Amino acid sequence: MNNASLVLCPLDPYWTPPDNLSLRHFLQSIQLIGQPYQNQSLFLAGDRFLELVAFMGCSPDIRLEPGDNDRSFCSIVLQPCSASVEFHCGDHVHTPRCPRCRSPISNWQDKIVDWRDKGAGSLWKCPDCTHKASPWEFNWRRSAGFGRCFIEINDIFPKEAIPQQQLTDKLNSHYGVSWHYFYKY
Repeated sequence: MNNASLVLCPLDPYWTPPDNLSLRHFLQSIQLIGQPYQNQSLFLAGDRFLELVAFMGCSPDIRLEPGDNDRSFCSIVLQPCSASVEFHCGDHVHTPRCPRCRSPISNWQDKIVDWRDKGAGSLWKCPDCTHKASPWEFNWRRSAGFGRCFIEINDIFPKEAIPQQQLTDKLNSHYGVSWHYFYKY
């Protein structure tokens, strides 16, 4: 499988669904996900997947089912909810910017290691304006995310697809928490 993905997670990084099965059942009820594939956390795209996720461009080449060859296909992974807030990203992460002055935080990799060691409650301090905030409050420009609950849609490149408003609205109204997305590649 291709390692590029579109990831959805709650804006509140501490939030989790009541249990791992409730998220699975909800996503199956709105038909974002279909049947499990190979294991209990990997799913085929559901019947309404293409209504809930919009693909950009005039003719995107998206495979929604596995084939006879090794070519990657779009699948959905429901990451098991973690006990604490985690940082998720791929190899290509934009330098985060301060939420107040928009200055870049050039040493963010060191800050992430320190944050992991100290725990999710630790704050970052902007070197320019000295504003303190949680790392998820910085602008990562959709290249990383924080949370305990993640929905990962595989084989999606940055800006190739975005979740439709109806998908985020359904998640928001069902769980009472706002959701957002980022790309991992």
